[in-house]
Amino acid sequence: MANSENKQANTLIHDAIALFIITLVAGVLLGAVYMITKDPIAKAEEEATNKAYAAVYKDAEFASDDTLTDAVKNFQADVAAGKIDAAYTDVELIEARTASSGGTQAGYVVKVSGKGYGGAVTIALGITNEGEVLGIQILDASNETPGLGQNSTNEGWNGQYVGMTSDKTLSVVKDGSGSKESGTINSISGATITSNAVTRAVNVALKFVAGQQ
Repeated sequence: MANSENKQANTLIHDAIALFIITLVAGVLLGAVYMITKDPIAKAEEEATNKAYAAVYKDAEFASDDTLTDAVKNFQADVAAGKIDAAYTDVELIEARTASSGGTQAGYVVKVSGKGYGGAVTIALGITNEGEVLGIQILDASNETPGLGQNSTNEGWNGQYVGMTSDKTLSVVKDGSGSKESGTINSISGATITSNAVTRAVNVALKFVAGQQ
């Protein structure tokens, strides 16, 4: 009986040690993979962002500085705290850069995300100093449902935001009556959550730019 109990105890100890070693090795390997892939992933994301900025604000040069970086940080803190609007606390203002043409600042490019059905939906926007959306690209909607929320990447849908201005708080409608005059966006069929996520993100970007004037 005692030998059986000792054997069982030794087996448990052996298994625990083996599990610890496996976990340790797996952790080291994952850390190594992360270190190897971190910089290439970050570079690819930066290239995708720059390409999107060039598309949403054509023929412009982009720049940032400490003042603008601090403005983004402070505004995002207000967004998260519900000081801008309690409905926008899920939105993340990621970054902003000035957009200049002919040496004169004409507006901004903004990277922002809103919480969709499956996760963050990240977008890039070109916005004039006067608060008009010149262009929009969905950078990442991979967490949304294929054939539904992922349709937010279609220009036929997200093009509705182009021409919208900061003098209206944009909202989503389901009846197809969306228009620039009313500041309303037609929802993606079957993906109202995604539609609202993008719209909240655009509203936050517009409010940020309006606050820089």
